[in-house]
Amino acid sequence: MNFRNCIVLASCLVLGFTQWTPAQHIHISAGALAETPGSRLSFDSADAFVTNSGYVINLAVRTAGPAVGLFDGGPTFTALAIAPGNGGPDPNHALPGSRIALQWVSLQGPQEGSLSFWESKNCEDAATEKTFTFRVGETNPSPSFLLSQNSGAPGSDPYGHCHGRRFTTDVPGLYTLGVRLLDVSTNGSGAGPVHQPSETNYLHFQAGITIHRLEKTDDAVTASFGTRNFGLYSLESSPSLTDETLWETVGRPIGGDNHLQSISVPLPAGEAIRYYRLRYETE
Repeated sequence: MNFRNCIVLASCLVLGFTQWTPAQHIHISAGALAETPGSRLSFDSADAFVTNSGYVINLAVRTAGPAVGLFDGGPTFTALAIAPGNGGPDPNHALPGSRIALQWVSLQGPQEGSLSFWESKNCEDAATEKTFTFRVGETNPSPSFLLSQNSGAPGSDPYGHCHGRRFTTDVPGLYTLGVRLLDVSTNGSGAGPVHQPSETNYLHFQAGITIHRLEKTDDAVTASFGTRNFGLYSLESSPSLTDETLWETVGRPIGGDNHLQSISVPLPAGEAIRYYRLRYETE
Protein backbone atom coordinates (compact mmCIF):
# COMPACT_ATOMS: atom_id res chain seq x y z
CA MET A 1 0.00 0.00 0.00
CA ASN A 2 1.52 3.33 -1.03
CA PHE A 3 1.84 5.79 1.87
CA ARG A 4 1.28 8.72 -0.46
CA ASN A 5 -2.32 7.61 -0.93
CA CYS A 6 -3.04 7.13 2.77
CA ILE A 7 -4.46 9.36 5.48
CA VAL A 8 -1.69 10.65 7.72
CA LEU A 9 -2.32 10.23 11.45
CA ALA A 10 -0.82 12.18 14.34
CA SER A 11 -0.18 10.85 17.82
CA CYS A 12 -1.04 13.01 20.83
CA LEU A 13 2.07 13.24 22.96
CA VAL A 14 3.74 16.06 24.86
CA LEU A 15 7.46 15.78 25.52
CA GLY A 16 10.11 17.84 27.18
CA PHE A 17 7.95 20.19 29.28
CA THR A 18 6.08 19.28 32.45
CA GLN A 19 6.58 22.15 34.91
CA TRP A 20 4.13 25.04 35.06
CA THR A 21 5.47 28.47 34.17
CA PRO A 22 3.37 31.62 33.88
CA ALA A 23 1.91 32.21 30.44
CA GLN A 24 2.75 35.45 28.68
CA HIS A 25 1.35 38.45 30.50
CA ILE A 26 -0.62 40.58 28.04
CA HIS A 27 -3.24 43.28 28.32
CA ILE A 28 -6.13 43.59 25.88
CA SER A 29 -7.79 46.96 26.37
CA ALA A 30 -11.33 48.13 25.68
CA GLY A 31 -12.31 51.54 24.40
CA ALA A 32 -14.52 53.04 21.72
CA LEU A 33 -14.29 53.85 18.03
CA ALA A 34 -15.29 57.48 18.62
CA GLU A 35 -15.95 59.86 21.51
CA THR A 36 -19.58 60.26 20.53
CA PRO A 37 -22.70 58.79 22.14
CA GLY A 38 -23.90 55.70 20.30
CA SER A 39 -20.50 54.84 18.82
CA ARG A 40 -19.30 51.25 18.99
CA LEU A 41 -17.04 49.91 21.68
CA SER A 42 -13.81 48.40 20.37
CA PHE A 43 -10.65 46.59 21.42
CA ASP A 44 -7.60 48.83 21.29
CA SER A 45 -4.76 47.35 19.16
CA ALA A 46 -6.89 44.28 18.45
CA ASP A 47 -4.95 43.55 15.27
CA ALA A 48 -2.03 42.32 17.38
CA PHE A 49 -4.10 39.66 19.17
CA VAL A 50 -7.01 38.48 17.00
CA THR A 51 -6.82 35.18 15.12
CA ASN A 52 -5.81 36.82 11.82
CA SER A 53 -2.57 37.91 13.51
CA GLY A 54 -1.69 34.31 14.37
CA TYR A 55 -1.22 35.27 18.01
CA VAL A 56 -1.76 32.51 20.60
CA ILE A 57 -2.62 32.96 24.30
CA ASN A 58 -1.00 30.05 26.13
CA LEU A 59 -2.52 28.03 28.96
CA ALA A 60 -0.04 25.89 30.91
CA VAL A 61 -0.69 23.15 33.45
CA ARG A 62 -0.99 24.61 36.94
CA THR A 63 0.90 22.78 39.71
CA ALA A 64 -0.54 24.57 42.76
CA GLY A 65 -3.59 26.48 43.93
CA PRO A 66 -7.28 26.00 43.20
CA ALA A 67 -6.67 25.45 39.47
CA VAL A 68 -4.08 22.70 40.07
CA GLY A 69 -4.00 20.16 37.25
CA LEU A 70 -5.80 22.48 34.81
CA PHE A 71 -4.40 24.35 31.84
CA ASP A 72 -4.37 27.88 33.23
CA GLY A 73 -3.57 31.43 32.14
CA GLY A 74 -5.06 34.12 29.99
CA PRO A 75 -4.76 37.83 29.26
CA THR A 76 -5.78 40.73 31.46
CA PHE A 77 -8.74 42.48 29.83
CA THR A 78 -8.73 46.17 30.77
CA ALA A 79 -10.73 49.31 30.02
CA LEU A 80 -8.94 52.50 28.92
CA ALA A 81 -8.82 55.41 31.36
CA ILE A 82 -9.94 59.03 31.11
CA ALA A 83 -8.78 60.43 34.46
CA PRO A 84 -5.06 61.22 34.97
CA GLY A 85 -5.29 59.53 38.35
CA ASN A 86 -6.02 56.28 36.55
CA GLY A 87 -3.22 56.79 34.04
CA GLY A 88 -5.39 58.57 31.45
CA PRO A 89 -6.40 60.06 29.25
CA ASP A 90 -5.76 57.07 26.98
CA PRO A 91 -6.43 57.46 23.26
CA ASN A 92 -9.60 55.71 22.10
CA HIS A 93 -11.16 55.63 25.59
CA ALA A 94 -14.91 55.21 25.99
CA LEU A 95 -17.09 58.11 27.10
CA PRO A 96 -17.64 59.07 30.75
CA GLY A 97 -20.54 57.22 32.30
CA SER A 98 -20.05 54.07 30.23
CA ARG A 99 -19.50 50.79 32.05
CA ILE A 100 -17.75 48.17 29.94
CA ALA A 101 -18.22 44.42 30.30
CA LEU A 102 -16.84 41.45 28.34
CA GLN A 103 -18.97 38.60 27.02
CA TRP A 104 -17.95 35.28 25.45
CA VAL A 105 -20.16 34.51 22.45
CA SER A 106 -18.66 31.43 20.76
CA LEU A 107 -16.05 28.74 21.31
CA GLN A 108 -14.43 26.33 18.87
CA GLY A 109 -11.83 23.75 19.80
CA PRO A 110 -11.19 20.10 20.63
CA GLN A 111 -14.12 17.76 21.06
CA GLU A 112 -15.49 17.78 24.62
CA GLY A 113 -13.40 20.88 25.36
CA SER A 114 -14.47 23.95 27.32
CA LEU A 115 -13.08 27.15 28.82
CA SER A 116 -13.86 28.34 32.34
CA PHE A 117 -13.64 31.83 33.80
CA TRP A 118 -12.39 32.41 37.36
CA GLU A 119 -13.09 35.74 39.05
CA SER A 120 -10.70 37.47 41.45
CA LYS A 121 -12.37 38.77 44.59
CA ASN A 122 -10.32 41.96 44.80
CA CYS A 123 -8.84 42.14 41.26
CA GLU A 124 -5.28 41.56 42.52
CA ASP A 125 -5.17 38.20 44.31
CA ALA A 126 -5.28 35.05 42.20
CA ALA A 127 -8.82 33.89 41.49
CA THR A 128 -10.15 31.09 43.67
CA GLU A 129 -13.71 30.71 42.37
CA LYS A 130 -14.82 29.38 39.01
CA THR A 131 -17.65 31.64 37.80
CA PHE A 132 -18.84 29.97 34.60
CA THR A 133 -17.88 27.39 31.96
CA PHE A 134 -18.33 27.81 28.21
CA ARG A 135 -18.31 24.64 26.11
CA VAL A 136 -17.01 24.08 22.59
CA GLY A 137 -19.86 24.58 20.12
CA GLU A 138 -22.01 26.50 22.59
CA THR A 139 -24.14 29.17 20.93
CA ASN A 140 -25.70 30.94 23.92
CA PRO A 141 -23.60 33.95 25.01
CA SER A 142 -21.94 33.58 28.40
CA PRO A 143 -22.64 35.84 31.35
CA SER A 144 -20.63 39.05 31.01
CA PHE A 145 -18.06 40.23 33.54
CA LEU A 146 -17.14 43.84 34.23
CA LEU A 147 -13.95 45.42 32.94
CA SER A 148 -14.77 48.92 34.24
CA GLN A 149 -14.21 49.39 37.95
CA ASN A 150 -16.75 52.18 38.32
CA SER A 151 -20.24 52.25 39.81
CA GLY A 152 -21.94 53.13 36.55
CA ALA A 153 -22.72 56.66 37.78
CA PRO A 154 -23.09 59.43 35.19
CA GLY A 155 -19.71 60.95 34.29
CA SER A 156 -17.67 58.16 35.90
CA ASP A 157 -14.41 56.98 34.35
CA PRO A 158 -14.91 53.64 32.53
CA TYR A 159 -11.36 52.63 33.51
CA GLY A 160 -10.66 49.12 34.77
CA HIS A 161 -7.52 47.03 35.27
CA CYS A 162 -8.32 43.82 37.11
CA HIS A 163 -5.53 41.29 37.63
CA GLY A 164 -5.93 37.84 39.14
CA ARG A 165 -8.60 36.50 36.78
CA ARG A 166 -7.98 33.09 35.21
CA PHE A 167 -9.03 31.12 32.15
CA THR A 168 -8.80 27.33 32.42
CA THR A 169 -9.53 24.09 30.63
CA ASP A 170 -8.86 20.41 31.26
CA VAL A 171 -8.67 19.39 27.58
CA PRO A 172 -5.49 20.21 25.60
CA GLY A 173 -5.73 21.75 22.15
CA LEU A 174 -6.22 25.01 20.26
CA TYR A 175 -9.36 27.00 21.10
CA THR A 176 -10.89 29.94 19.27
CA LEU A 177 -12.93 32.17 21.57
CA GLY A 178 -15.27 34.85 20.23
CA VAL A 179 -15.67 37.84 22.57
CA ARG A 180 -17.48 41.17 22.44
CA LEU A 181 -17.69 44.30 24.57
CA LEU A 182 -20.94 45.56 26.09
CA ASP A 183 -21.82 48.86 27.71
CA VAL A 184 -24.03 47.90 30.64
CA SER A 185 -24.56 51.47 31.84
CA THR A 186 -27.89 53.31 31.76
CA ASN A 187 -26.47 56.77 31.07
CA GLY A 188 -27.24 56.95 27.37
CA SER A 189 -30.31 58.01 25.43
CA GLY A 190 -33.54 56.68 26.94
CA ALA A 191 -31.68 55.29 29.97
CA GLY A 192 -29.85 52.90 27.65
CA PRO A 193 -26.11 52.40 27.20
CA VAL A 194 -23.76 55.21 26.16
CA HIS A 195 -22.05 53.00 23.55
CA GLN A 196 -23.16 50.24 21.21
CA PRO A 197 -21.62 46.74 21.58
CA SER A 198 -18.36 46.01 19.78
CA GLU A 199 -18.17 43.61 16.90
CA THR A 200 -17.12 40.07 17.85
CA ASN A 201 -13.36 39.49 17.97
CA TYR A 202 -11.76 36.04 17.92
CA LEU A 203 -8.79 34.96 20.03
CA HIS A 204 -6.68 31.78 19.97
CA PHE A 205 -5.98 29.95 23.26
CA GLN A 206 -3.43 27.10 23.18
CA ALA A 207 -3.76 24.59 26.03
CA GLY A 208 -0.67 22.43 26.35
CA ILE A 209 1.59 21.33 23.50
CA THR A 210 -0.46 19.82 20.68
CA ILE A 211 -0.59 19.51 16.92
CA HIS A 212 -3.62 21.49 15.81
CA ARG A 213 -3.74 20.38 12.18
CA LEU A 214 -1.85 17.83 10.07
CA GLU A 215 -2.22 18.35 6.32
CA LYS A 216 -0.93 16.13 3.51
CA THR A 217 -0.20 17.00 -0.08
CA ASP A 218 1.19 14.68 -2.75
CA ASP A 219 4.75 15.03 -1.50
CA ALA A 220 4.73 16.67 1.95
CA VAL A 221 3.14 16.79 5.39
CA THR A 222 2.60 20.06 7.27
CA ALA A 223 2.00 20.15 11.03
CA SER A 224 0.48 23.38 12.42
CA PHE A 225 0.50 24.25 16.12
CA GLY A 226 0.36 27.08 18.63
CA THR A 227 3.69 28.02 20.22
CA ARG A 228 4.97 29.80 23.31
CA ASN A 229 8.10 31.89 23.77
CA PHE A 230 11.44 30.52 24.96
CA GLY A 231 11.09 26.97 23.69
CA LEU A 232 12.12 24.79 20.75
CA TYR A 233 9.59 22.77 18.77
CA SER A 234 10.53 19.64 16.82
CA LEU A 235 8.39 17.38 14.67
CA GLU A 236 8.98 13.65 15.17
CA SER A 237 7.88 10.80 12.94
CA SER A 238 7.57 7.02 13.19
CA PRO A 239 6.02 4.16 11.20
CA SER A 240 4.79 2.61 14.47
CA LEU A 241 3.18 3.68 17.75
CA THR A 242 4.41 0.63 19.63
CA ASP A 243 8.18 0.91 19.15
CA GLU A 244 9.60 4.02 20.83
CA THR A 245 13.02 3.51 19.22
CA LEU A 246 11.63 4.24 15.74
CA TRP A 247 10.75 7.87 16.46
CA GLU A 248 13.04 10.36 14.73
CA THR A 249 13.17 14.13 14.30
CA VAL A 250 12.12 15.27 10.84
CA GLY A 251 12.52 18.74 9.43
CA ARG A 252 14.20 21.66 11.14
CA PRO A 253 13.23 22.58 14.76
CA ILE A 254 11.77 26.07 15.21
CA GLY A 255 11.65 28.51 18.12
CA GLY A 256 8.29 29.42 19.66
CA ASP A 257 7.03 33.00 19.56
CA ASN A 258 3.44 32.95 20.93
CA HIS A 259 2.06 32.55 17.41
CA LEU A 260 0.76 29.77 15.21
CA GLN A 261 3.61 28.11 13.36
CA SER A 262 4.12 25.08 11.14
CA ILE A 263 6.74 22.55 10.07
CA SER A 264 6.61 20.92 6.62
CA VAL A 265 8.51 17.73 5.81
CA PRO A 266 8.71 15.48 2.73
CA LEU A 267 6.65 12.29 2.68
CA PRO A 268 8.73 9.12 2.94
CA ALA A 269 8.23 6.73 0.05
CA GLY A 270 7.00 3.15 0.23
CA GLU A 271 5.25 3.14 3.63
CA ALA A 272 1.64 2.29 4.42
CA ILE A 273 1.23 4.79 7.23
CA ARG A 274 3.29 7.19 9.34
CA TYR A 275 2.65 8.91 12.66
CA TYR A 276 3.73 12.37 13.81
CA ARG A 277 4.11 14.01 17.18
CA LEU A 278 5.42 17.30 18.53
CA ARG A 279 8.31 17.72 20.95
CA TYR A 280 8.73 20.89 23.01
CA GLU A 281 11.93 21.54 24.91
CA THR A 282 13.21 24.40 27.05
CA GLU A 283 16.81 25.34 27.60
